Amino acid sequence: MIWTVQEGRIREIPAEEVDREANTNYLGIFTFDELDSLTFMIPHERELFLDVRNDKYVKFESGEGWDFVCLNLLNYTDVTAPPDRVSIFMRKGIMLFVAEKTFPVLKIIDRFTADATKKVTFTKLLYYFMDQMTEKDSEYLDQIEQEISELEDDLMDEIRKSCVKEISALRKKLMILKHYYEQLFEVVDEIQENENQIFDPNFMRYFKIFDNRLDRLYHSVLSLRDYVTQVREAYQAEVDISLNSIMKLFTVIAAIFMPLTLIVGWYGMNLRLPEFSWNYGYPFVILLCFGITVSSLIYFKKNNWF
Repeated sequence: MIWTVQEGRIREIPAEEVDREANTNYLGIFTFDELDSLTFMIPHERELFLDVRNDKYVKFESGEGWDFVCLNLLNYTDVTAPPDRVSIFMRKGIMLFVAEKTFPVLKIIDRFTADATKKVTFTKLLYYFMDQMTEKDSEYLDQIEQEISELEDDLMDEIRKSCVKEISALRKKLMILKHYYEQLFEVVDEIQENENQIFDPNFMRYFKIFDNRLDRLYHSVLSLRDYVTQVREAYQAEVDISLNSIMKLFTVIAAIFMPLTLIVGWYGMNLRLPEFSWNYGYPFVILLCFGITVSSLIYFKKNNWF
């Protein structure tokens, strides 16, 4: 799909009407499967899209008179899933979006066509697209914070006996978001350099606003990562306390049976002890063992060992 952008207005045209020699700005939206149809617009730079289709990094490249941006569209139902790729090629008079799915880009076009007061420029198109990429991020981070809070409450109430998988999943999500924002920072910095003078300097303030928004999102991710670390440490402390309680119980049991084991070993020796000829020797040993057990339990209980 191709549009012309003239005097702030956007109009869809057939591909055969494209005239690269005309003083007209063209906007194109294609899928990666339609790359062969781009030869008439960018005969030499088409390979850029092929090189990054199966890549996973956000990046910015610049050449003689052109800029190329490759972005990821996160899937907020599962940020660990492979993201949809969107590549954007820009030069004077041409802006091409090549994506796995064209709907996110068409959504931006609809935003302009629905409001006749909005003036269309390549700078605004790129800004609004990147702004749309992160429009759900604050809501998603709030959702993660709620998950961490609920996990912490469950641990404190001893509802969950283990949360290793949950903590690991949350840390993985936050790590993905952290790397994602770091890469976007680099792209926005390169765009603001505007070395090829493709973007309108009067609208570069939009990317400064976007940069500030990324900064807030990035620091939110760092704060949530610290929060998860605190929950993990609290969970580890609970595990250590539980382990100490178990070890204390085993220690008490061992302390009770050690004197009993001594008595059993003593009377189990192949020697004739004087008590063997005493009629009350066997009941005496039983009472002795019982007395040692009761005395040990009273002593341990008095010292709060269990």
